[in-house]
Amino acid sequence: MAEHPEDRFADLGPRPEGDASDASESGGRPSAAERFAELDEREPEPRPPTRPQPARPAGRYTWVVGIAFVIALIVAGANALHHAGQGDRGVPAGHRLPLFAAPLATSGRDKDVNFKLKRQGGVPAACDVKLSGVVTLCELGKRPLVVTFVANGSSGCASQLQRVNAVARAFPQVNFLGVVSKTSLGDAAGIARSNHVTFPVAFDRRADLFNLYAIGDCPATVFSHAGGVSAGTRNGVLTVAQLRRYVRALIASPHRALPL
Repeated sequence: MAEHPEDRFADLGPRPEGDASDASESGGRPSAAERFAELDEREPEPRPPTRPQPARPAGRYTWVVGIAFVIALIVAGANALHHAGQGDRGVPAGHRLPLFAAPLATSGRDKDVNFKLKRQGGVPAACDVKLSGVVTLCELGKRPLVVTFVANGSSGCASQLQRVNAVARAFPQVNFLGVVSKTSLGDAAGIARSNHVTFPVAFDRRADLFNLYAIGDCPATVFSHAGGVSAGTRNGVLTVAQLRRYVRALIASPHRALPL
């Protein structure tokens, strides 16, 4: 009699009554269910992979640090907006003007501005320079002073020197100075002559004076009380009438900032 092969996937239930194989195998052979249970014990089915758990928040400390970082960014941005442009508004009123010695545009001296406070490496301090063709704040600052900054003479900027020149004649008790920057010595002399300037005009070859005096506009006018103390800086073009009003106030109020 032929034997049935071991096929656990075919034998899913009891055989019908009268089957010869049933009679031959009834002697203690385990049922299909029992064989499956035994197989499960020997060869358990693999468990499905565990799904990764979402990362848990690090807690209150991480939240606090994040909020602090956002606040710091907001404060930094607000400070940046608050101070935007502060660095190019000139010497604040009440502060002393930086000392310097500069070549005159008409002197032929193609030299850099000297703004040293003391002698260094054989170079004298600015106030110790005593040369023809050189102008120093140490001398000009002994009286009320008006300094007009222009650059390149572009966009009508240099024409401010003409208006200042018209006012300077009416106030001999006040010193006036022009500063021309970012151009050649010859061009600086040409600007002074073409605008018929009779007061001294300094040549600022490397824009050292522009930087030293925090000038960020063209033209810009610095007003100073006697002794070299700033009365304020006015950016932009000034009319002759405005200049006269400011110079009168400079003389009348020697210790006050001008209403610029």
